[in-house]
Amino acid sequence: MILVDTSVWIEFFEGRSHWTKDRLKEKINDRETIAFINLILLEILQGIRERQDREILEARFDNFVELPVKRSTILLAAEIYQQLQRKGIRIRSIVDCVIGAVSIETGAVILHKDRDFDYIAQHYPIVTAKP
Repeated sequence: MILVDTSVWIEFFEGRSHWTKDRLKEKINDRETIAFINLILLEILQGIRERQDREILEARFDNFVELPVKRSTILLAAEIYQQLQRKGIRIRSIVDCVIGAVSIETGAVILHKDRDFDYIAQHYPIVTAKP
């Protein structure tokens, strides 16, 4: 199962070229399990202006697995954020810590284009996709 970060979805939908976009296309074509959390969907939706485009996107996400964000997930995300901050590592978005926590709890591999996941992976047992 691959948990796709907002950074990759933006590349995917806007048509830019990056290895993560190609990897996501491969996973979709191979009918592998593509996962997201509700906060990723929120981040994507916030950039959509037209109602019709929003409805199309919402329908596309019906084909993917929504992973749960439980209380334990939130507590782990807070720990990740605070522990890294104590080590002098500033994670730019708490959502990345939530995604990392979901990855730890579910074993999902994170497909991303965001350096914060590399920092998290140096200190926590998340697995990130490599080129």
